[in-house]
Amino acid sequence: MVVRRSVAVPLLLDANQLLDYLELERGYRRAKQMALDYLVQTYGGKRASYFKVWYEVKDLVKQFGLPAAYQQQAVKDAVETYNAWAEAGGKPPAVRRVAPYVVEISWRFNSLTSLSLRLMSGRHTAELWPHKRFWLFEWLVRIGKAKRASTIRLRRVKDRVYAVFTYEVEPEPPKEPTAVAAFDVNENTVVAARVDLKATVDRVAQWNRQWVQPSISIKVFKTDFGRLAKRYAVIRRKWAEELTVEVNGKRLSGVHMREYRKRMKRLREGKRKRDRVNKIAHELTKEPAVLVTEGVGKKPQEEMVVDKRSPQLRHRIKQIPIKTVVEKVRDKAAERGLRLLFVSSRRNSKTCPIHGEEMSFPLGPKVGLCPRGHWVHRDVAAVLNMLRKAVEELDEEYAEAVKRALSAVDERQLERWTAEVLETERAVRAQWPAVPARASPMTPTRGRGRL
Repeated sequence: MVVRRSVAVPLLLDANQLLDYLELERGYRRAKQMALDYLVQTYGGKRASYFKVWYEVKDLVKQFGLPAAYQQQAVKDAVETYNAWAEAGGKPPAVRRVAPYVVEISWRFNSLTSLSLRLMSGRHTAELWPHKRFWLFEWLVRIGKAKRASTIRLRRVKDRVYAVFTYEVEPEPPKEPTAVAAFDVNENTVVAARVDLKATVDRVAQWNRQWVQPSISIKVFKTDFGRLAKRYAVIRRKWAEELTVEVNGKRLSGVHMREYRKRMKRLREGKRKRDRVNKIAHELTKEPAVLVTEGVGKKPQEEMVVDKRSPQLRHRIKQIPIKTVVEKVRDKAAERGLRLLFVSSRRNSKTCPIHGEEMSFPLGPKVGLCPRGHWVHRDVAAVLNMLRKAVEELDEEYAEAVKRALSAVDERQLERWTAEVLETERAVRAQWPAVPARASPMTPTRGRGRL
């Protein structure tokens, strides 16, 4: 399996080069929109082939004055967008912003820090502003562990243009796992259960390995997905109220104002979520382990909000990036040579992990009561039941270690883990802002002295 990574490097364009690029972007967008409209009208939802469509629309695309290589890439880009829409359905797609593809005949390296680019009026030499991530992948290319794609993309953010390079990286060779870890994604936390396959023992027990049992531990990662959703919902409501006006006795909501849309673009909700997703994936895959999680569908949040009446709670649940976390963990696991198992999600959080009986929830949706008389947090029960289901797919030696670890779990240990998870959740809820306050960063800032 090949792992693909993209790196965006700023291009230092002068005024004439930027104007030339803007003209290229304008023509590329018009050509793509024309090809997209043709596909929607002609094919009507059926999949299209690029080679067939190119011969049908190439005469129409030439009127925009693009270089030949960009004409073909605009049509190819339109076919990809159309096929994605034909598969997903919905409203016909519209082209708002484009990132032109630049094929290998239209760009080349002049040096390690400069590119020769074919734009609208001709070739230009543009300096790169490289960073350490770019140098990392270029070094992997030099030593043969990665391959740079022949096509790059040009993406503009305001007045700055970026060259986006794509690399195909060889994943690390499979490693012998030292643990089996199951994780469950929730509103504000990720709960992980880890079975150590090579448990550390004291010197007295070294002589007799048959008395040593693998250890099992529960770890809770704070993600604050629900807290972020609540914070930004408060901010959006406040802005909408500030910008609401009354015209001829009729109230016009502020969400339709241009100023509201401008403010919305400056919100960092998506960036903060993406940062937390990347950090959680790194934490779960930084050691060699067999990872276990539930097999989620395309929209797992839809099943979770069926019986929820509160609109605020429904909104927070839908903002949990469950699928994104799982896909990011899968991508990181493939890059680092780890194995990821998917087990059934049926009744994992409603079944006692010790006795296998269905639990009741008299005190709320979080803590369940086993018919045998002890309490279990539903997230703790979920990760332990995932480990139990994963035994069938693990190798014999690993499965035996997981069985022994689960058999050593007692009711007292379950209640201790339940208290730890509840304490973490209470700490998160205590920080929820009642006003649109600034969110605290995940990494502490260093103190800076005054000059």
